[in-house]
Amino acid sequence: MPVPRNMEQLKEFLDTHPEFGKINGEEVVSIREDTVEISNVFVTEQIYNKAMLRGTVLTYSKSQIATSSLTLFFTDESIYSRQIVPKPADRGWYTIEFPSFVPANTYELACSKAKEIGFTESDLMTYALNLFASNPGINAIYDNYIEALCKRHNVNREYIELKILGWLKFKAREKRYRLSLEAGYFIDRAKLP
Repeated sequence: MPVPRNMEQLKEFLDTHPEFGKINGEEVVSIREDTVEISNVFVTEQIYNKAMLRGTVLTYSKSQIATSSLTLFFTDESIYSRQIVPKPADRGWYTIEFPSFVPANTYELACSKAKEIGFTESDLMTYALNLFASNPGINAIYDNYIEALCKRHNVNREYIELKILGWLKFKAREKRYRLSLEAGYFIDRAKLP
């Protein structure tokens, strides 16, 4: 059958080809569309800021940063080729929550690998965000963006980074206000996904 060119042809194709992408009636690819909320997972302030700065330049949301970071984690060769000794996860080390929504399969794969190597969820997220923030390609984009702003406004890198962090804080407060209006009460959660 040729490529469907209208609704009737598309319906006919779907009705007459139910075996496409299946073996013995089972789909060969299982895509879950559910997400999980990551909450009460804390990371270091330095990694939080570094990841948020780079993610913002890529126009990523916090959830997109988390998803990319977790994917980098479970595809990182070093976790398969050698033992990683995580930083201690005591209360004084991980101080900033990194709430987000991520695809359930991504989170389950990352948590499974993290558990194998003795990582807590905070170790996992800190390590994953560090992979994201240290990625050479991401850093090249980030550096070019920052340099362009420095030249355009005749200011230094630290000033630009402070302004980006300020913008993030402003946007977070706008979101908190919008969500509070929708809920009818003040949303007082420390960090929002």
